[in-house]
This record gives sequence, structure tokens and C-alpha cells, in this order.
Amino acid sequence: MKCKLHRVFPLLLVTAAFSLPSGRPYPNGDGLHQAAFQVHGVSEESFLEWELPPDPNSTHHLIFDSVSGFLQRWPNTFRRNGHSIVPAVIPTGTVLYHGRDDNHVPDVPEWFAFDFEHAFLFGVSTCYVMSVQAKRDLRLLYFDGASAAKMKDGPMDTQDFVAWRKPRPDKHFSERERINALCDWGKPFGVDGFVRMEFHFEVMICDVLDGLEVVTLLDLIPKNVTAPYDRPLVDPPPRPPSRPAPPPVVPPAGWRGSLPGFGRIRFEAHVAGGWHDLAPGETRVQLDYTGLITFYDPALSSLVEARQGKDKSNYRLKGLSAADTARVHAELQSVLTRKQGTGSSVDWGSIARVVVERYADRLEHLRSLLSPNATFKDAAEQAFTARSLLVVMLAPYMTIVDVPQRLPASANVSWLAPVVHRCATTQTSRIPLGMLTPQEVLIHAAVENTLREICRRLALLWVQFFDVEEADDAMAAEVIEEGHRHIDELMNWLGWSLWVRCEPACGLGENCYLPSWPFLKGDDPYDMTPRCIIPEEAVRE
Repeated sequence: MKCKLHRVFPLLLVTAAFSLPSGRPYPNGDGLHQAAFQVHGVSEESFLEWELPPDPNSTHHLIFDSVSGFLQRWPNTFRRNGHSIVPAVIPTGTVLYHGRDDNHVPDVPEWFAFDFEHAFLFGVSTCYVMSVQAKRDLRLLYFDGASAAKMKDGPMDTQDFVAWRKPRPDKHFSERERINALCDWGKPFGVDGFVRMEFHFEVMICDVLDGLEVVTLLDLIPKNVTAPYDRPLVDPPPRPPSRPAPPPVVPPAGWRGSLPGFGRIRFEAHVAGGWHDLAPGETRVQLDYTGLITFYDPALSSLVEARQGKDKSNYRLKGLSAADTARVHAELQSVLTRKQGTGSSVDWGSIARVVVERYADRLEHLRSLLSPNATFKDAAEQAFTARSLLVVMLAPYMTIVDVPQRLPASANVSWLAPVVHRCATTQTSRIPLGMLTPQEVLIHAAVENTLREICRRLALLWVQFFDVEEADDAMAAEVIEEGHRHIDELMNWLGWSLWVRCEPACGLGENCYLPSWPFLKGDDPYDMTPRCIIPEEAVRE
């Protein structure tokens, strides 16, 4: 059987030295990922024994989930504690916004918003908003997750790791110290700033006068910060003791009627963040996947132990050993100093989204069809309906010879090995490994191994549903129960944020909300139950 499989679908076999097809060693092997494909990739044996589950300590699906959600607010709100650092560029001509209390152009590192609504929150008794335009490409680092959430238990870990080599929960409000430390660290590498996210994306710019040109600097209508209103997003962040309360707001001469209410302004800033909830996300930042640094790298063994027994939402960098800290800092330095243009031009973000788009809705639909609460006249009809969707999902990979030699189909499942192989590798098998950086090799392996588990589970279902139409009602019910278990376990393993949403969908003028700093609604900021919020509740004055 092995010889036949070699002939039908040859695999790209990579040597233990991680060589180019010519046998020459990989030119960009910067220490962390030698032999990476052999160690982390999908091996030939994994398809010959395709029914075996993934290693329980595998992080491929976690890397995949990070990559598929980069620069999208919803998945990064759902998983606050980011684990990735990615080189990025804000292109020439991009407009950013900065709100402040005076009309000075800052000559120190400062925070900029991508949308006016976010910047308009800042400035109180006077409200100046400056719009600036990038006069050259700005070189940045992107921290995924809700990396601007001033919380002690993980969201700021990645940037603190860069600034101070360890998480600093004691400094979660020390933003001026943090931006200065990051900019001091990044200056030798030509880093202009850092991209983060709270309820919206923002940019920390190290030298405003260098890469930006002022377009406008306007003294805008002041906000009425003292008007009473019910807050669906509860209290604003605590005011530092050194900052005095704002003076009373005086309307401009000749103004009639009420001033803009702070509650409504806050709501609209949250709405603007929602413009970037899902793909394509915040498009004004362009990521360089060839330099992705991920703390889900399985080579970081100290974090494997730290994740044991924890929910994904509670994974963080606490527990990273000194040795692993040193090797990631060395990898980050290597990425930022190597020759421009190193690596491939593969759009890994799009590849990941293709996978999510293909399977997210169908897996959810299949789970609903197999649910004990599904409405069918009998188990036979339910099994037939689920089987038809299963065929749709596997059809691109099943040929006329991919059928069992004898029944029951489960007697020997080797007949499904080619189907699982095609299903798992179609997106990646012809990407030349020699053109990838070690960081891209991790993404390549993450895509293949995530797909392998999706395809493995679907194939296990197909074994059961292959001849279910000939089964009696009792056997069909048993197959349905087993199928529901498989899909439920698969979806829990994947943990995609697309399956977390407001149901029923929010109406016009409403906004679907997940707890995001500083708007942590309710007693439990970790209750990720989405809910609809409406502006009328925020501006009832």
C-alpha cells in the first residue's frame, strides 16, 4: 500500500538538515527553526495513519487561529492575550488622527488612531484633533490580541516582553514609560512605532516629526463630559491620581443647543472599531508574514508546560524561561536586521481565511444537523441530510477510486488516506519550501496541521455515514450521535471566534459587543457572551 500511495500522491520530503531541494542548507536558518518542517510539518506517516489524533500539546491550530485573525477586532477581543509579534508597514499617504488638550504638535512618542471617532475621545475642556499623513512608509511591529488593554493578566505581555523581557502587570497603566521603553528598544532597528488594539486599533509613533506630516490641527467643538447618561459599557478607565478633574465645559460663543455628549462619542468610537471586526480587518496596516514571531512556537518548551490545564483565553507568556526568552529576542533581532525581501510573497493571511471561509459555516451547519435538538421526522432523514453536507465538504478531494474495497467501510480505513491528504495539503503542497523563512515554515505547518485535523474528523464521519442510508433507524441514531461528538470536539479544538456572535443579529444602529477594555460591562469581564448595545442607552441625557 505504501508504494501505491507514493505513486498516487508524492509528498515533499524534507531532510533532517532542512535543506533546499538542491541539498544546500537553508540560507536563513537563524537558529530557532532548524529542521522545522520535519519536526512541525505534516509527515507522510501522518497520512498513512490518518485517523490518529494530533498531539495534545500541538500548537498548530493556535498559530493558525492567530494568523487568520490578525488585524481584526472581533477575534482579538475574543482572545485578549496575544501571542504574536509581526513586522508591519503603514504605507505612504495613510492618514492618522491624534486628539489632545492643546494645539502643539508632539515632539515625543505619542498614540495615534486610525479613525477620527477614536481620536475624538481625547481632549476634554478643549479638544484639538490633529490629522497627519505618512510621508513615507512607516516601519512597525504589530502585537496581536487586545494588546492595548490595561489589564494585569496577559493582554500586554508581548509588548512588555519586547520592552522589558518579561510581563510587567505592575506597569499596566504606565503607558508613557512603556512607549518610551519600546521606542528606545526599536530605534537601533529602524522601527517607527507599534500597532496595538483595545476597542479599536491604534499606533504608537516614536518620532512624530520624522515620518508624519500635519494635515490639519483643529480646535473642535468641546464634549459635554458631565451630562448624565446610562452607560451600556459602564465606567470609563480610572483616572490616574496625578490627573485633575476636567474644568467645566464652556460652549463656544454663539452655540445653541446641547454639546456632543461623551456617552454618544464613546459609543461611536466603539462602532468605528467594529468597522474592522472581521476580514479584511484594518487594511491600513500591511503585515510581513515572513517575519512572524509567535510564542505558540512549539520550540518554546517552557510555555508548553505553562499552558497545561488552562483555557485558551488564559494562555499568556508568564512562565517563559530565560533560555526561551533569549532565543525569541535573538529571533526578533534576526528578523528585523536581515536583508529586505527575504522569504516568499505568499499571502498567508488569505490562505488562512480561505480555510476559515470554507469550513466555518459548514461545520456549524453540520453540528446543527447532527444535534439532538434538530427537527427531522426520523433518524434516517437526519442522517441523510447530514451525509449530503458531508459529501459537499469532501467532494473536492474524492475520486472515483476512493471507495472501500469491502464493507463495513471501517474494516480498513486506508482507502481514505488519499482523500485526507488532498484535503489537508491542497493549499500548501506546491509552495516551494526553499523559498520560505523559518517563520513562514511554522505558518505552513500550522495551515497543514489544522487542515489535517479538520479533514481527519470529516473522514471519520464519512466512514460512519458512507452506507448509513441502508442502516435501520437505531443504527442511524447511533451514527448521528457519534458524528455530533466528532464535530463538537473539532469545533472546540479550533475555537474560531466566528462562532461567537450576537443572536439574533443586532438591528440597524445597534452594535454587537464583547467585553473590551476600558468598556468592561458587568461583573465578569471574562464573560465573552456577546450582546447588542444601542446608542440611546448611552446618551439618555
